[in-house]
Amino acid sequence: MSALAIAIDVVLVLGLVGFFTQASRLLGPRPKHQGDADIPYETGERPFELALPRMSVLYWRFAVLFVIFDVDLAFLLPWALTSPKPGALEMAAVSVFVAMVGLMLGYFWRKGELECR
Repeated sequence: MSALAIAIDVVLVLGLVGFFTQASRLLGPRPKHQGDADIPYETGERPFELALPRMSVLYWRFAVLFVIFDVDLAFLLPWALTSPKPGALEMAAVSVFVAMVGLMLGYFWRKGELECR
């Protein structure tokens, strides 16, 4: 395949993606907002607070810790599946890796980051 054919294909695909993402705005009906139509709840009552409350810092802390430990430990599965007979060097490397993850867990536990407050 020539470079020109690939370039034409890329331009056509990007054009179609751009058209599809804007098609409803270009071709669809225009909304007519009246009164309180822009507020989240159309019950006739004004909302007491914002519709999107802020997330607690506690949630974000647990989410980040989960991602850190999940990604770290997700590296063990491919290693275990591709190494049917790991040697002493490989076992030492994985032992150091698991020990580091355990030390991180102990550090966060000691700091109290795993407590539900």
